[in-house]
Amino acid sequence: MDIREYIPFLNALYNSNHMPICLFQGDTIILQNPEISGSLDRFLPAYHAMKMQNKDITYLITSYDAYCGLIRLKEPDAYIFAGPFFLTPITEDRLPILLNAMRVPESERSTTTVFLNGAPYGPLHRFLSGLSCLHFAVNHVFIPIEEISNDTENFKSDEEIHAQFTQDTYDAREHFPKHTTYLHEMRRMELIASGNTEGMKRDLITPLPGEQGRVANDGLRQAKNIFISACTLYSRAATAGGMDVEEAYNLSDVFIRTIESYTNVADVEHLLQKMPLAFTKRVEEKAKYSHVSPPIMTAIHYVKAHIDQPLQAETIAAQANLSTSHFLKRFKAETGMGLSEFITNVRIEEACILLTYTDKSLTEISTYLDFSSQSYFQNVFKRVMGVTPGQYRNTKQVPVFLRKQ
Repeated sequence: MDIREYIPFLNALYNSNHMPICLFQGDTIILQNPEISGSLDRFLPAYHAMKMQNKDITYLITSYDAYCGLIRLKEPDAYIFAGPFFLTPITEDRLPILLNAMRVPESERSTTTVFLNGAPYGPLHRFLSGLSCLHFAVNHVFIPIEEISNDTENFKSDEEIHAQFTQDTYDAREHFPKHTTYLHEMRRMELIASGNTEGMKRDLITPLPGEQGRVANDGLRQAKNIFISACTLYSRAATAGGMDVEEAYNLSDVFIRTIESYTNVADVEHLLQKMPLAFTKRVEEKAKYSHVSPPIMTAIHYVKAHIDQPLQAETIAAQANLSTSHFLKRFKAETGMGLSEFITNVRIEEACILLTYTDKSLTEISTYLDFSSQSYFQNVFKRVMGVTPGQYRNTKQVPVFLRKQ
C-alpha cells in the first residue's frame, strides 16, 4: 500500500476532532495537519524518542505537559504522529509560560498561539483511547489503552508499588503512629451530608485527632495532598446530601486550584479549616427543597443551571414534563412562591455571590443575569435585599484570593 493512501483518512480524522496529526516516512514528513510554520520542529524530538522505543503504539509526556503519541504502520519505516494533546485548556495565563517552555521565537508566536489554542485537551485515558482507535483503523489490530507503552524512568510496576506498600507498612508498625483520622473524617462527612452548619462550626474548633499519614516528601506538598484528599471526600458527601453534582465539582475545582497557587503550609491549613463549612452551608441551602417532588426539583435545578439565560414558564414546565398551567400551580404549592418570584430570588442570590467574590461591574452582572437594564437590576436587588448592590458589596470583606477566583 502506498503510504499516501492514508492521507484522505487522516485529513478526515483531523477535521472531525482537531487532533494535530502527522504522517512520516522515516524522517520525511508526508502530511502535517494543521500545517503551522515551525510547529513540527518542536515535536521532532518527541517523534524520534518514541520511534526509538520500537513499539507498535506508544506515547510520552513532554516537559511542558503535552501528550504525544506514535503509531507504527505496516509499511516500512512509516509512522503516524499524534499530538500535542493537553491535560487542561490553554489559558491566557498559561500561554506565555508554554511559549517560553517550547522556545518559540517571537516571529512565530502568533501562529503558534493559534496552533495551541486549537489543540484538544482532556484526561489521559481519552487521548489513549484515540490512539487505540487510530491504531485499529490503520492496522486492524486492537490494543487496549492499558497496554499502550510509555517507557519512562519514573514508571513503577505493580510489583514495585506492592513492594513499597509492604515496606511502608512495616515502617509504620515499627516507627510511626497509625492513621487515626477515620472516625473524624466520617463525622465531618455526616455533618456535610446533613447540612449541619452549627455542628460543623463546633467540629472545626475541635483539634484534629491522630495522624494523617505521609503522602509527600515535603511539608507543602504534604499539606496540599491532604487538602485535595479532604476536598474529594467533602464534595462527595455534599452530593450525597443533595448538592448538585456539577456545583460540588466546580467548588472542589476552585478550592484545589486555589491551594495549588499557595507557597506556604499555613495558607493551605487555613483554607482547609474553611472548606468543610463551605460545602456544609451549600447542602443546608439545598435542604429547604427536600420536601418538593422530583418534577419540581428538576425545574429548580434547570432554573439554577440556566439563570444567565431568558427563562420561560413553558420551557421549564417541559423540563418537569408537566403542562404549563399544572406546573405553575404545583410549583407554588410546593415551594411557597410563584415561578417568577423564585427566578428573581435565584438571580439575586447569584448576584450576591458575584458581588462578593468577583470584581464584575453592575452592568456586567445585570447583563449576565438577564435583567433588562442595570437600573432595573438595582431596583430589584434593593427590594429583595434591602440595600443597593454597591452597599452590599462594600459590606462584604472577602479575601483577595477568593475575589480573584
